[in-house]
Amino acid sequence: MNDNEERAVRTLLSRVADELPAGGVPAAELVSGGERMLRRRRFAVAGAAAVLTVVAVLGGTVLAGGPRAARTPTPADSGSPTPAGPPTVAPERFDPTRQPFRLGSLPPNVGHQTYETDVRMVTVNASVPDAISPGGPVEAGPIMAFSASVTVRMGARGVDVFYNERERVEDRRMGGPPPEVPLPGAPVAPVNGKPAFFYTHQHAAVLSWQYAPDGWIAISVREYDRPEELARQIAEGLVWEERAVTVPFASVAAPGGVVLEGTEIRTFRGGWLDASLRYVLPENVGSAEVRADYMLGVSNGIFAGDGSQFTSGLTVAGRRAMADEFSGTGVYRVAQLPGGCTGCVAEVNPETVAGQAAVGGRAGALDLAASIRLVDGWDDPASWRPA
Repeated sequence: MNDNEERAVRTLLSRVADELPAGGVPAAELVSGGERMLRRRRFAVAGAAAVLTVVAVLGGTVLAGGPRAARTPTPADSGSPTPAGPPTVAPERFDPTRQPFRLGSLPPNVGHQTYETDVRMVTVNASVPDAISPGGPVEAGPIMAFSASVTVRMGARGVDVFYNERERVEDRRMGGPPPEVPLPGAPVAPVNGKPAFFYTHQHAAVLSWQYAPDGWIAISVREYDRPEELARQIAEGLVWEERAVTVPFASVAAPGGVVLEGTEIRTFRGGWLDASLRYVLPENVGSAEVRADYMLGVSNGIFAGDGSQFTSGLTVAGRRAMADEFSGTGVYRVAQLPGGCTGCVAEVNPETVAGQAAVGGRAGALDLAASIRLVDGWDDPASWRPA
């Protein structure tokens, strides 16, 4: 999960805490309200406790046997050059259009993945999808629940990759006693020759090390048995092979003089689920507080591509649309996307009041969403265009 998403969940809990009836609130009600507040964030809530997982991407061999695994083949097996490892000097900021590494192996039963780039941190997560309510379907949607996950975070120079765990400990609403050993945890056997640490608290476990001076990698494991063993297998399987980030939609003119600061690609059961670009206004470049002024992108299979789920009667250029607005921001979707994708919907998501103004309010955001077009070969990532 990223920093702003967990902060948003805590804000949501804080706002409703004084109004919860005795015995808590039904999960479906809190989840429904959360989707309106957090827009595209994925989370599930049970009673008054929230568990939010951001998910991530593009792995290879599955770690089997909970979580034992067959060895992942390496370039040395084929006689090709071994890829370079992590940088020896931590960058001041990452290039959000480049992926510095990928997962070479996956934990068991993974069905949902995400690769997220940002100038401050690169996050790769693999999760096990679960039903939002007991007995319900396990399917893609604007809100998804996860029963287990592994998240790899790589921070730029000086970036706190433990932010989420630190806030979780400090936030008494999340419950439970403090950890026996504070972050980054107790010293353990090295990772790739670097001093390493292992931290546990409630259902979370984190293996971490400095890949370069003042540059950290942390692997968080939730709800898996033998978490340190699994984290080490994930660490050993990381493939340091820089690649361009690509997306399945054509370039659009992003209004407001914004700067691209991040990307997110999600997959579900082998197909792409959504792809988005994250922009900030010039005054927010590099900000630790503003993750995005607005985002734009395309989803595939989260909503009906014909817009039949959009029941407000709103249309843009004859295409079905929806607008969900709150607190000076909103989320705007336009269906019936040209290009032959029956499940694709274009989306513009202002996340700040300034971002809402930059896209031109409701009318401008809907027009911007309607201008998004798929690339030829949108169903094949090899045909996508560079971000």
